[in-house]
Amino acid sequence: MKLKISIWLTESLSWFLLPFIWLRRNGRVLHISYDVHVAYYTVKILRDNGIKADYLAIDQRGKWNADYYFPLSYGHMSARERWREFLFFWKVVSRYDIIHSHFMMTLSQNAWEMRFFKLAGGKWVVHGRGCAERDRELNVKLHPKMNICQDCDYKGRICGDPLNQFRRKLTLTMADKIFVTTPDMLDFMPKAEHMPFFFPPIPLPILSRKRKHNDPFRIIHVTNHPGIEGTKYIQEAIDNLSAKGYSIDFVCISKMSNEEVLSQYKMADLSIGKMKMGYYANAQVESLYCGVPAVTYVRKEFITNELENSGLILTDLENLEQTVRYYIDNPEALEQKRLVCQSSVMTLHNNNAIAERYGRTYEILLKK
Repeated sequence: MKLKISIWLTESLSWFLLPFIWLRRNGRVLHISYDVHVAYYTVKILRDNGIKADYLAIDQRGKWNADYYFPLSYGHMSARERWREFLFFWKVVSRYDIIHSHFMMTLSQNAWEMRFFKLAGGKWVVHGRGCAERDRELNVKLHPKMNICQDCDYKGRICGDPLNQFRRKLTLTMADKIFVTTPDMLDFMPKAEHMPFFFPPIPLPILSRKRKHNDPFRIIHVTNHPGIEGTKYIQEAIDNLSAKGYSIDFVCISKMSNEEVLSQYKMADLSIGKMKMGYYANAQVESLYCGVPAVTYVRKEFITNELENSGLILTDLENLEQTVRYYIDNPEALEQKRLVCQSSVMTLHNNNAIAERYGRTYEILLKK
């Protein structure tokens, strides 16, 4: 009963305060995400490029310094939680012109506040970044031979979660603009625009790895989702090469901080990852930025001359063993890839150019 009264009061107050939201606008963009380095770096780069952006982390206070924190509400929504959301929405969220939701996240679980935000003239940008935005059934149908939903670490729990399905439907009907991090996600969000990753806004790492002839060939594999990544197939390819006499130091990294991962790249000859998704992702961008060629799988329709001539090494699981063997046997070919890693990733993922795209998107939305 208390919750029903609370819902009625918060929505009634929201309708009453609707005309006043315009008076509170500050011409800024509020990015909403978990407390993760990707969202933190996005806001940092946008600010460095003159875009007025702030960061709200829907999580407990973490290491990535957000401008605001709002603890995530789980399970049954109490009257107290509803009021907490309403007050934070009025005090903070309603002051912004644009909400930029990463991972489809909003202040509340059911995004009730976005209805009032949009009615008051606010614009909503949704940024698809993972499994929550995918449709497992459609993915298997479109790519039956190989897709990341095979051997899913979550058994379809994330994409099949009723809340995420509700958010996907809401996104497609209410969002003013949709971004996706990789073009394979356009299968599930066809109205979206592919927005590339930024490269890490840290000083350019110095290329320091000089492998001696007798040193083991060091390969890094970074993942928290071995089923999605195809880790067991990568391991099989490495084991086969080891059985044939190749000296390989295969390092599988999981649940490690971003700084620790970047430091590990300094000691690697090669990285392997995203062998099932159809496009490379943030780990491969970071690998190239650290000067380490990245073996990955990109669907044929997404391959360009720029990707082929970059520090990426494009192959598939069927040819992975042969590809790795080639670069072990041909150190000069590996060195050529290594020498173009940083320059190619800074061209493909130019931070200033990508930030300009964000800025143009925001300007267009504000004029509508």
